[in-house]
Amino acid sequence: MMRFLPSIRVLASAIFCFSASTSPTSADDDTKKCKLYLAKSTIPNAGLGVFTSINLFPNDSIGYGDPAIPIVDMDFHNDGSSSAEDYHWLLDDYNWKASAAGYFMEAEAEKTSAHVSGMGAMPNCHMRLKNIVESVNEYDTAGVTRGDPGIGAFTGYHNRKTFAIKPIEAGQELFVDYGKQWFLTRENDMGLVPLVESYPIATKFLDHFRLKDFLERLMFSRESEELMSDLWELIVRFPYKSRPQSALPKNLNTAKKAIERGIYQTELWQSTRSLDELERDGKCLDNIRPGNSTISGAGRGAFAARFLPKGSLVAPAPLLHVPDRDILNMYADKIDPFTQEEYRDFSKLTGRQLLLNYCFGHRSSSLLLCPYGFQTAFINHNGISPNAKVIWSTDSMYHNSSFLEQPVKHFDNVWRPFLGFDYVALRDIQEGEEITINYGAHWEQAWTAHLQSWVPPIGYEKFVPPQVLNADRTSPLRTFDEDETMYTDHIDLYCEFSNISIKKQKSEWDQDEFNTNDHKVYRILERTKNHEEGEPDYYLYTLDLLVEIDGNAEKFMLYTLTNVPREAISFYYKRYHSDMFVSGAFRHEMMIPDDIFPSAWKNIYLS
Repeated sequence: MMRFLPSIRVLASAIFCFSASTSPTSADDDTKKCKLYLAKSTIPNAGLGVFTSINLFPNDSIGYGDPAIPIVDMDFHNDGSSSAEDYHWLLDDYNWKASAAGYFMEAEAEKTSAHVSGMGAMPNCHMRLKNIVESVNEYDTAGVTRGDPGIGAFTGYHNRKTFAIKPIEAGQELFVDYGKQWFLTRENDMGLVPLVESYPIATKFLDHFRLKDFLERLMFSRESEELMSDLWELIVRFPYKSRPQSALPKNLNTAKKAIERGIYQTELWQSTRSLDELERDGKCLDNIRPGNSTISGAGRGAFAARFLPKGSLVAPAPLLHVPDRDILNMYADKIDPFTQEEYRDFSKLTGRQLLLNYCFGHRSSSLLLCPYGFQTAFINHNGISPNAKVIWSTDSMYHNSSFLEQPVKHFDNVWRPFLGFDYVALRDIQEGEEITINYGAHWEQAWTAHLQSWVPPIGYEKFVPPQVLNADRTSPLRTFDEDETMYTDHIDLYCEFSNISIKKQKSEWDQDEFNTNDHKVYRILERTKNHEEGEPDYYLYTLDLLVEIDGNAEKFMLYTLTNVPREAISFYYKRYHSDMFVSGAFRHEMMIPDDIFPSAWKNIYLS
C-alpha cells in the first residue's frame, strides 16, 4: 500500500504483458538473489512501487509474512475525526480495516484498524491489474507470557502472507487491492480513478465513436501526426471527467498501442522494469526475514536472509510522520450523566498506542517517524554491539532532504511521506544472524526502569490465551455448572451459526449454517461425549447464545442451540483485555541518533 503520492497515484497506470515466448517459472530458491525491489512505480506520479525479480505462479508466496499493529479508538482518544482532519493522522491512508488482520483484531476494541508494514503498506493498487493478495495474520507472542515484562510491548499479530493470484513475470510491478471504497472516499483528492468496471466502457468508447478506425487510417500519415495528437489530447483532457475517461491512455503513442492490443494489454506491457534497471536503481527489500528473537523476552526478531557486507543496505524504510506524538495517548472514559454518552477523561492517561514502540522520535521534539519497511518492525535493540544502524537515505527517489530543514509545524499540512531511513550494516552480517540496532540511551533507560518496576498481573500463572484454547479442539470445555468463572475474566466465547429464529428461541445445530455469523455465547449448559466406531471420542455442546433482537445491538435474547461441535466455538479476548492492554505494558519510541537529528525539529525545550 505504498502511498507516496496518494492524491494522484492511480490516475494512469502501466502494465507489462507476457511475451508468447516466455513462460513463468516457479520462485527461485537461491537465497543470494534479491527477489523483491523497491523502485519508482510504473503508475505515473504514484511514487514508489514493489517489483518482483523472479517469475511467479499463482499461489506462490511472496516475501515473508508481515506484522500487524492494532490501533484502537483513535477518534475517541483525540476527540475528533481523522477523516475530517481534526487531527493529523497520515496513517489513515495506510491502515487496513481490522478484518484484514483477522477476527481477533476486530474484537480488540470498539474501533480498531490494522497498521501492516511491508506488503501491507508498500505496493500500489491498480484495480484491474491486481496480481497479489494477502492472508490474515496469525497470533502468538513467541513464548512471552503474561508474567514477562515484555508482554504487551510488541504485537502478537504476525505472518500476514502475500500470494500471487496470477502469473507474474520478472520485472513486473506488484499490485494489491485496496478495495473500491478506498478510491470512492478519496475522490476529492485523487479525482475519478478508473475502477474495474471503467475499462469495458472505455473500450466501447473507442469503438462506438469509431475513433479506432479513424486513428488507424491516420496512424501512418506523418502529416496528420499533429492532428492526431491534438485530437487525443482533447479526448483525455475533456473537462467533463469520468472514470472511463481516466482509463484511456494518456498520450498518443500509448493510444496507438491500445488500438493494436487493447487497453488492458497495453497497460500490462508497460507495468514492468528491466532487471538491470531494478538492480541499478532499485533497493532490495528481502534482505531480512522474521523469526523468534535470540534475545530473551524480545518476542520476534529480524534475521539476515543472505550475507550482508559491511556498509551495505540491510533494508530501506520509508517513514510516515506524526507531528504531534500526543495523538497516541489513550485516556479513560467518562459517562455524561445527562446524555449517557461516553467521552474521554483528560485527567486520566491510561496508556499509549502500541504503535509508539514501532516509531522513532527524539526527546527534544514532538515529531514521530514510523517506518513501514519490509520486516524492519522486527529489528530489536542492542545497546552494546549492534550490527546495523539507521541513516537518512541519500536516495532522492524516496527521501527529500529539504524536509530536514523544516520546522515540525510544517508537517501539519503534509499528507504524503517524503522521508526515508536506510538500515545499513555496521559490519559483515552472516546469513541467519539476528539484526539489531541501538534504540538509544533514553530508550534503554526507560526499559531498565520498566524492568525494575514491573509487577505481573494478578493470576498470570493460570492465564490461558484464547489462541491456545482455540488450538485445542479435543479437550472438553467446562460447563457453567462446573466453573461459572472459567471463561469470564478475559475471554469471550462465540458460536458461528446463522439460522436463528427469535420466535423459536431454540434449535439444533445444522452444519449448513456453519461459518456464517458469530453469536456471543452466554454460557455452556451441557456437554455430551460421543463415540463413533474407528474415530476418537468427541464432544457436542448445548449453548445459550446472546442474540440481537431486530438488529439492535443493545437488545438481546437468550437462544439455546443444541448439539454444537467444538469447531463451531471460538475464543476471543474480551475488548480491551488482550496483551497490549496489560496494565504497565512498556511503551517508548526508538530514538533518532543525536548526530543525525535535525535541529529544526527541536520544539520541546528541556531544562
